[in-house]
Amino acid sequence: MKLGKPRGTRDFLPEDMRVRRKIMDTIRTVFELHGFEEMDTPALELWEVLATKGGEEVEKQIYKFQDKGGRWLGLRFDLTVPLARVVSNTPDLPKPFKRYCISKVWRYEEPQSGRFREFVQADIDIVGSQKIEADMECLSTAVDALRALGLEDFEVKINNRKVLEGMVEVLGVENSIAEGIFHALDRLDKVGETEVARSIEGIGVGEEEVSRLLEFTRFKGDDAIAYVEKELKSSRRAVEGINELKRMIELSRTFGLDGTIVVDFSLVRGLDYYTGPVFEVKTKSRGIGSIAGGGRYDHLIEKFGGVPTPATGISLGVERLFEVLSGELRDRAAPATKVFVACIGDENMPQAVGVCRELIKRGIPSETDLMGRKLGRQLEYANSKGIPFVMMVGPEELRTGAFKLREMHRKIEHQVRLEDVPTLIRKLDGSTQQPPSQEGQ
Repeated sequence: MKLGKPRGTRDFLPEDMRVRRKIMDTIRTVFELHGFEEMDTPALELWEVLATKGGEEVEKQIYKFQDKGGRWLGLRFDLTVPLARVVSNTPDLPKPFKRYCISKVWRYEEPQSGRFREFVQADIDIVGSQKIEADMECLSTAVDALRALGLEDFEVKINNRKVLEGMVEVLGVENSIAEGIFHALDRLDKVGETEVARSIEGIGVGEEEVSRLLEFTRFKGDDAIAYVEKELKSSRRAVEGINELKRMIELSRTFGLDGTIVVDFSLVRGLDYYTGPVFEVKTKSRGIGSIAGGGRYDHLIEKFGGVPTPATGISLGVERLFEVLSGELRDRAAPATKVFVACIGDENMPQAVGVCRELIKRGIPSETDLMGRKLGRQLEYANSKGIPFVMMVGPEELRTGAFKLREMHRKIEHQVRLEDVPTLIRKLDGSTQQPPSQEGQ
């Protein structure tokens, strides 16, 4: 009987992991270039932590269980709530606290293209600053990471929860059902206007108000700003929100985002903890949906017992990026092994192992045959794994100290002494590591 894996999870073989590692390493490098430092939190959290500000919809998606001591626990559903817990318990962190985390999260939801029950997020957050510049720093860092991965075909959508709240206020809708409205609007792209209208009417909003809400979500760009300034000017909350959006647009050139940002009132981030600007990055033509999203959450940390602390952040979806970039990055994500040490004759295996270990000591990722195969089969193995160089170790090489180093792609052989192999490999392979290019950003 074959045993499978849980629904909504995946196995990644080495060729996939090379691509995923390329994505995550590129993102990590860009995050650190922008001054963010890495931290991590447990995969398990106390249930009361996850339930503090997750909201009803999120609570339904949390993997919840009791441990042997009877304590209720859950798997983290995002990386923001654990961050808020840490900050609330560590008030002396230097501000602004700029952290990143690239790790797994879990949500019990219906698996579909680009959406799984176990997935990796790459988060950055800035804690301690209430200025719009902090939101823009998060956005620009995320965009720089996407560009470093070779993505340019995207747009950055921005909205503001204050504008949404102002719209609800002007319509005279009760505050108690505002979050229900936002959750319904957040599903607009997935289920369409008819289903969203039905959901909003179902929580007690009149047909005329629903029609105006849906009309509001259709406004984008300059028209969106003009609409709020005219129709929602009586709401101080909405005016405050639109001023923040205008400030983001003003700063877009400074932060290398000129021409990428568009105000879009159909953007509604579903989590209850957002308090101001919200943003989302979408590909224009690849049909994969959102590849990054986030926003400002100025009241979340105090929910965990901390002092009131402003915060903002954005998360890049590694699974979506893997789906979009897998084909393009596969050729660039070479195997780690640079040299396969081929043993000619079983009697020379100890010497082949010694040569392999010497290359490893000199910083060249290497492996050798462990199965006693003929030379032809060893070459087939190295070729199947995409290992770029094969070094022959046989009686003649051991007698003279001159080894054959074969470039597998070009079918060219070089005679080289062991101590000179690292220099030749680096020359032929061009493997000097450089940080992702930031040109034009």
